[in-house]
Amino acid sequence: RPSLRQAPLTRGFLITGVVVYLLQVFFISVLRSGWFDLTFGLSVAGIQLGHLWQLVSYMFLHGSPMHLLLNGIALFFFGPELERFMGRTRYATVFFLCGILGGLGWFLMTYPTEGLCVGMSGAIFGLLGAFAALFPNREVVLLLFFVIPVRMKAWVMVAGLGAFQLLMTLNPSHGGIAYSAHLAGGLAGYLYAMTLLNEPPAWVRSIMGAAHRRTGVATRSPATPEAEINRILDKIASQGIHTLTAKERDQLRNAGRKR
Repeated sequence: RPSLRQAPLTRGFLITGVVVYLLQVFFISVLRSGWFDLTFGLSVAGIQLGHLWQLVSYMFLHGSPMHLLLNGIALFFFGPELERFMGRTRYATVFFLCGILGGLGWFLMTYPTEGLCVGMSGAIFGLLGAFAALFPNREVVLLLFFVIPVRMKAWVMVAGLGAFQLLMTLNPSHGGIAYSAHLAGGLAGYLYAMTLLNEPPAWVRSIMGAAHRRTGVATRSPATPEAEINRILDKIASQGIHTLTAKERDQLRNAGRKR
């Protein structure tokens, strides 16, 4: 797994989150002012007033140290590999796109009542969705109740989390957690990653008007040497995933399914 030294964007997101939270504490505890949160947190009133920057700035504010810690842990474990795999431009795109769409999802579910949404959870769920699309069979460890380690495939973990977010989104009293932002961000990340792999779900292909369907007899692809996978990953990191040839995409896709 790539380290934070190899993932400058992930490192930057983590540092920004910590610095911004310290500013929140300073304004609330020292200055006794809620100005910072109200200005940069996402609110229905703010969007109605045209404060569209809140759709980006809210991601780096957090409601508590635990909120920041949980998002930071997820970003630490999943961010570096995605940054290397997707390339920095597309990694930044999926992070901010999912965060913005997560914020819009929260806004639509909250309007017209008032509320305040903070945290990069929408972006984090977007990264989880992208990870499940790119490495569906990768084994991950989820700490159940923060204590019990449970091993499962990435797609199982994300599907379970997604189902829970959906149930809680439909629950009118969910304790103030922005489940709708999680759900919207996760779905956006999954679709974005599948589109990069040229494998969008069937219903997306129909909406986009894709005419072709893959046909023929499925055959087992030979295993791709690890050195070749590393070469492809290095190419993605330096030039972007869009520069891959069809053969390289197939090799990477097959390797991802085996991991």
